[in-house]
Amino acid sequence: MKKKLLGERLLESGLIQERQLAQALQAQQSTGEQLGRLLVRLGYLKDDDLLRLLCEDAGIDFSTLESVEPELAALHAVPEALARSLTILPLSLTDGRVRVALADPFELSTITAAERSSGLRVSVVGAPRAKIQGAIERAYRNAPRQPRGSGPAPEANAGIRSGLGSSALVTNTRSESVSESPDAGRDSTESGGTAAGIADEVFERGVALGATDIHIEPTTAGVEVRYRLDGILRKGPSFPKNVQGPLITRIKVLAGLNIAESRLPQDGRLRITASGREIDLRVSTFPTLQGEDLVLRILDRARVPLRLSGLGFADGDLAMLREVLARPLGLVLLTGPTGSGKTTTLYSALSELNTGERCILTIEDPVEYEVEGIRQSQINPRSGLTFSSGLRSMLRHDPDVILVGEIRDLDTAQIALSAAMTGHMVLSTIHTNSAAAALPRLLDMGTEPFALASSLQLSVAQRLVRALCLECRQPTDVPVAVRRRFSLGDVQLYRPGGCARCGRTGYRGRGAIFEFLPVNEAVTKGIFERKSAEDIQRLGGRPTLFDAGLEKVRNGSTTLEELLRVVSL
Repeated sequence: MKKKLLGERLLESGLIQERQLAQALQAQQSTGEQLGRLLVRLGYLKDDDLLRLLCEDAGIDFSTLESVEPELAALHAVPEALARSLTILPLSLTDGRVRVALADPFELSTITAAERSSGLRVSVVGAPRAKIQGAIERAYRNAPRQPRGSGPAPEANAGIRSGLGSSALVTNTRSESVSESPDAGRDSTESGGTAAGIADEVFERGVALGATDIHIEPTTAGVEVRYRLDGILRKGPSFPKNVQGPLITRIKVLAGLNIAESRLPQDGRLRITASGREIDLRVSTFPTLQGEDLVLRILDRARVPLRLSGLGFADGDLAMLREVLARPLGLVLLTGPTGSGKTTTLYSALSELNTGERCILTIEDPVEYEVEGIRQSQINPRSGLTFSSGLRSMLRHDPDVILVGEIRDLDTAQIALSAAMTGHMVLSTIHTNSAAAALPRLLDMGTEPFALASSLQLSVAQRLVRALCLECRQPTDVPVAVRRRFSLGDVQLYRPGGCARCGRTGYRGRGAIFEFLPVNEAVTKGIFERKSAEDIQRLGGRPTLFDAGLEKVRNGSTTLEELLRVVSL
């Protein structure tokens, strides 16, 4: 029997008139739209009536969701974030298959995303979009949260087994305190769990350990998780290979990334609740031979208070920085490698300036901390928003203070210097090894010496060094030649020990060391003469990063070995 065309079915059902169908078919010749969508747009057909008819022809159930109560097991199987992002409502969970309501039950990519993220087979019911959205809001608001570590319902485990192979997804449910060493990597094979549960465990462990980054690394045999603690990567849990696809898809869905794209790097962001507070995670994907590698930067404002007074500045340096920030115009540069704490210092400075009396604008890559009262923007090169174009536009928004995430090219440098000379306080970063090296770098980019000398007020280099654990540090001695070489005198020095509090590493936390270079008359002369970084450092007459680090070695805060690891002579 020949299948009837959609127009014929709509006429038979009395949903449209022949005149309306003729007009729509004529319009379709020029627009190319699907006939049903075109009829809805023209106002000849209701969207719900179209969906009901399409479901009827395809043999798919249709529901208005009136008096429908989703099962608790189904709600636990499909996390709220996934339900909201895909606009799907889980209804029931039976024999390893979750039944969901979809506004477009013919959209295969949505069904595939739901199956990959939840690890379950999916069957669909058509329903109006507005009804689904309202039902999602009510269902998850009223549903009790699944206890941590309790594992999914039996049906969910069955779905994982049938949907992903003979082995269930697994996760480690043994509790681990912050004091326990994360170095002891373990196969997490103690109990079954969904991709959502595994992701939650990985996130929460990272927050509890105080990690700055979470690395999720596919290997030939499985998936390895590593946490960056105090600047060093430590081994975390490992999972079998069948976890890889669902876990990565789950995180990509939460971060708003394209789950169908695995050949190109992507960047996204998600927010979780851990330890009773909201924490942002910045997600970066990178394709490798074994699959997509994920790195999640943990942005926990509660752990990093954005206050200049809490960053470890020497009293004289802090007073100098505040005096410069109080000026109406000028450029302040922060230098150092990735992970040296530049962003924290910049945000702390902005927080101090954020009194409500100034207009503060930022252009960043990406926005790491959201600060109330500051208007923040993120670059998007594909749409044409770069540091230079964003900075140029910001100057038309009457700013008092401008933060430029990084000076990467001549155009950005010239606009930043011009802004700093014409009534704006500009804060930015540049990747150099020392505060003095920032000046030759800007000159090498092509900036004019008079512009640099007139606008730059202060260059600050910084590093983060691991702090000795005060619970287990042990006295040590070093050869006399070493003491003389580094001017250590006869003070008591310490070496790392190892205890439960520091994870057997001997170090616990990190502290910042700073190198300040104010632009005085001697430095200005060096700029015009295009002196080297070493010469400018001598002209400035200020302590170096290594000098600041040696002070921490002398007072027992860190070790000489740690300082030499972080700062090159």
